[in-house]
Amino acid sequence: MTASNPSDPNVWENRDIEKESFQDADLSDHLMRNCRFSDCDFRGARFDDVETSGCAFTACDFTGARFNSSRHATSAFVNCRFAFASLFTAHFEGCKLMGSSFQDADLSGMTVVGGDWSYVFLQKQDLRRFDFRGVRLAESNMQECNLERADLREADLTHVLLSDAKLRGVDLRGAVLDGIDLATLDLRGVRMDVAGCIALARAHGVKVS
Repeated sequence: MTASNPSDPNVWENRDIEKESFQDADLSDHLMRNCRFSDCDFRGARFDDVETSGCAFTACDFTGARFNSSRHATSAFVNCRFAFASLFTAHFEGCKLMGSSFQDADLSGMTVVGGDWSYVFLQKQDLRRFDFRGVRLAESNMQECNLERADLREADLTHVLLSDAKLRGVDLRGAVLDGIDLATLDLRGVRMDVAGCIALARAHGVKVS
C-alpha cells in the first residue's frame, strides 16, 4: 500500500488494501482518493465527514458504521453490506453501489446524484421525497418502501421489486418501467408520461394501437 501524502495521516491516496480489519476505527474527516479496498471489515467504523473520490470498496462490511455528512464522488461500493449503518446526510455523486445491502440502515437526508444503484437491497426503507432522477436502479429490491413524493424521473427501474411500496405522489415521468407488473401496484396520485400511461393501460389488458 502507498500514500502520496504521508505527512498528513488523514489523507489516503492510491492505497490498495485487501482483507484488512478496520473494525471500530475512527476514520472521521479522512480524505480518500483512488484507494481500493477488497473484502475489508469496517464494522462499527466512523466515516463521519469523510470524502472519497475515485475509490473502490468491494465486498466490504460496513455493518453499524457511521457515514454521517460524508461525501463520495465517482466512488464504488460494490456488493457491500451497510446493515444498521447511519448515512445521515451522506452524499453520493456518480457512484456505483451495485449489489449493496442497506438493511435497517438510516438513510435520513441522504442525497444521490446519478450513478448505478442496480441490484441494491433497500426493502422497507423510508425514501419519502428522495431524488433518484436519472439513477440506475435496475433489479433493486424496493419492496415495502415508502416512496411517497419521490422523484424517479428518467430513472432506470427495470425489473425493480415494488410490491407493497407506498407510491402516492411519485414522479415516474421518463422512467424505464420494463419488467414491472404495474397492474399490482397502487398508483393513485403517481405522475406518469404518455409512455408510462400506455404501459399501465397494457398492464390492465387494454389494447393500445
